[in-house]
Amino acid sequence: MNRSNPYQSPSPDESSADQTVDDLNEHIAEAPTDFFADSRQLERRVVWWSTGWFFFTLLSYSIVRPIRETMGAIGGTKQLQGLMLVTFVVMLFAVPAYSALVNRLPRRWLVRVIVHFFSCCLLFFSFAQRSDVAFVQVWSARAFFVWVNVFALVGTSVFWSVLADIFNSSQAKRLFGRIAAGGTVGAITGSFLASQVATLVSLPNLVLIPVVTLQMGLWFAWRTERSVEQSQAALTENTAQPQQQSSANRSNGDRLAAGGLWEGIAHVLKSPYLLSICLFLFFVQASGTQMYFQQAEIVGRSVVDDQEKIRLFAWIDFATQVLTLFAQTVLSGLILRKLGVAVALCVLPLIYFVSFTVLSFHADLMVVAVAMVVARATAYGITVPSREVLFTVVSREDKYKSKNFIDTVVLRGGDATAGQLLGSLKNFAGISFSAVNLISLPVIVVWMYAAYRLGNRQRKLALGSIAVGNAKDS
Repeated sequence: MNRSNPYQSPSPDESSADQTVDDLNEHIAEAPTDFFADSRQLERRVVWWSTGWFFFTLLSYSIVRPIRETMGAIGGTKQLQGLMLVTFVVMLFAVPAYSALVNRLPRRWLVRVIVHFFSCCLLFFSFAQRSDVAFVQVWSARAFFVWVNVFALVGTSVFWSVLADIFNSSQAKRLFGRIAAGGTVGAITGSFLASQVATLVSLPNLVLIPVVTLQMGLWFAWRTERSVEQSQAALTENTAQPQQQSSANRSNGDRLAAGGLWEGIAHVLKSPYLLSICLFLFFVQASGTQMYFQQAEIVGRSVVDDQEKIRLFAWIDFATQVLTLFAQTVLSGLILRKLGVAVALCVLPLIYFVSFTVLSFHADLMVVAVAMVVARATAYGITVPSREVLFTVVSREDKYKSKNFIDTVVLRGGDATAGQLLGSLKNFAGISFSAVNLISLPVIVVWMYAAYRLGNRQRKLALGSIAVGNAKDS
């Protein structure tokens, strides 16, 4: 199978798995535009189960995130600088392990193994925090900070890889914002729950709650796969395809193509499009880290009690997710459909430009809290659905291997690089965050230009895929 051009439509001799997924997507895409129409019942079933899956994934993350933020605020910028570097190193080992799983496991088993692994880690952290040995508590807390970063990226990357494999570009523009909104409802629930129980439940017991919610999400993931299989079976019956061939197609559709980490990296290095995605996401992480460091510094000097820090961060998360839900349900789909991916990708750089300008002159707790809420809500509500649309025009290999490399190593590399640079400027060069904010403004302008070009490239690739598909049908 020739993959020299990962964005070329599959040729007639491609695997039956790719063809089955494409047939299902075309069948759904041709349905009326009413989301709740009976003719879209197959699509609706997949959407609702996947939404439930994402709900419990982000609910779990939102419970542990305030704990991570508190640890970062306690340690200050010096500890954050080291922990982000360690996180990046851990990712360098985690991605090859993930690639090995992709090579050996069907899609449904890949999800199960990852969820069970993260659940076992939470059990370990709960046990370690119950220890009376201070050394164990301190180092398990630092390991927990790194673990949360890995969980946030790998857990969501696997979810969106599966969805990018199931839906095509036109469907993604319609549906990804709504599916992401389901995750946001889960994040709101998790943030509110954490804010209420942070001062009532001990840390070892608090980290046990996500163990249950992760397993509940796994059940929804299983139902998502079952719905895809049922949809493929129904499509096969409508097209009078032999039953034996249908079974083979469903089996192959769940089996991902073999290949290692280096294959995914090689695809990235050979593709200007994937490199452009890497550049965009690097800017996203660098700006987010810059905001995160300022939040840790301001909260660290403004709030003394650790339990109150957890409570504050939980409320910030709650406000973020409420605003994110509005962005996902109202703004995301509207911007993507009416203005396109290019404009949607430019919204976050604009928000950071305004935020850093204001923080340069008014660096207090209220300002940084509002800036953090708006920036994160924009990232989750508009940028994430837009970013996932970028991967709908790439090959299946790139949706899992190149995408996972980008979503983990590239993102954590952006965190680590920005963390080292910001820590050095603050701790060694003595440059204040206000000055750093002003220096970063021209860089954000360059980021906005790169984002616009990337969005236009995705539009051209999507139109090219449609043209090739129409030529095949004629």
